[in-house]
Amino acid sequence: MLSVRNQVPLRDQFSTGNRYTSVHPLRPFVNESNPGVGRESNLPPDHDRVPQTNAELVDRLESFLDDLAEGHREVMEEVVTWINAHADLDDEIEASVEVLSPLFQPWSVEICFVLRMHGVLRFNELKRALDGIGSKTLSRRLDELEDQGIVDREAYAEVPVRVEYSLTPKGERMGDLMLPVIAHLRLSRLREEGRLPEED
Repeated sequence: MLSVRNQVPLRDQFSTGNRYTSVHPLRPFVNESNPGVGRESNLPPDHDRVPQTNAELVDRLESFLDDLAEGHREVMEEVVTWINAHADLDDEIEASVEVLSPLFQPWSVEICFVLRMHGVLRFNELKRALDGIGSKTLSRRLDELEDQGIVDREAYAEVPVRVEYSLTPKGERMGDLMLPVIAHLRLSRLREEGRLPEED
């Protein structure tokens, strides 16, 4: 849907008040690309590689992930038990895979993740944040995600027209559910690389 309205950009969930100053618990070093000039951007500016590991926050995140995984296992065991008693498990698995198929398209998950972390971005900012994606591919994926009600495209009555992309409420909830998985994978890789101590 194409609409024209005022919009307040979302803040990075790791922000500490200044949107350009964040302490990311999973990123020991930060070195983002310069979003350019001409307007305030949600992408952080270039800066030196400064250590920003927060051990206490990593511990809290680990504890949260453990509790989340345990709670998820308990609920899903109940769901599978109910399905086996009242429905066909293979049919349910097939339906679940079908629901996931749009996100299996190249770059779809990455686009959702970047928008969840930055809030509102223009096309070229998204392209700059997704190293290696082509303009045609990005445009196609954004159209698909918009059709699925995951991404919102906002156009402003300016000359030239200004277009910004953000997650819909449905997309934001999906992004919130994706973040624990991404956090788990990031922590696991950092431990494999010896950049975080092994769990007790």
